[in-house]
Amino acid sequence: MNISELSSLSISELRSLNEAVINTIKYKRKLESSAKKVGLSVGMTVRVNHPKLAGQELSVNKINRTKATLSVKSGKCFVVPISLIEY
Repeated sequence: MNISELSSLSISELRSLNEAVINTIKYKRKLESSAKKVGLSVGMTVRVNHPKLAGQELSVNKINRTKATLSVKSGKCFVVPISLIEY
């Protein structure tokens, strides 16, 4: 669908299209997070895709529904979304 075709749609059609796109994005994010969560286990060494923790290896302490608690060897803990974890 082109931008010119979008401009010809009504407000209600655009809202329903927007809702469909948002639902699809949420579904794909949920699938990606679930796939990563299956591969995680407590005690595993991981990296995080975030500038604050770049280059650090962290160990998994706890896995929640959407986030995981990670710790550095020095003992400092971080609560990180599962989507940012790389293993």
